[in-house]
Amino acid sequence: MLAGKRLPQHAVPGPVTIQCLEGEIEVTLGSVAQRLRHGDLLYLAGGEPHDVAALSDASLLLTIVLLNHD
Repeated sequence: MLAGKRLPQHAVPGPVTIQCLEGEIEVTLGSVAQRLRHGDLLYLAGGEPHDVAALSDASLLLTIVLLNHD
């Protein structure tokens, strides 16, 4: 993710983990902003609105757990 870029507020149906592999990002949940740096990991519950901004050029590993309710 290039420095200065932002993913606007959104939510996904399943739980999410965001791991910062390099660089620095900021994840905003409501009025709370959490900075992630190299190696940091953040867990979000499914359906939780959030946005992501790159404070520097960054690489992320995003995992979304899609639950099957059969």
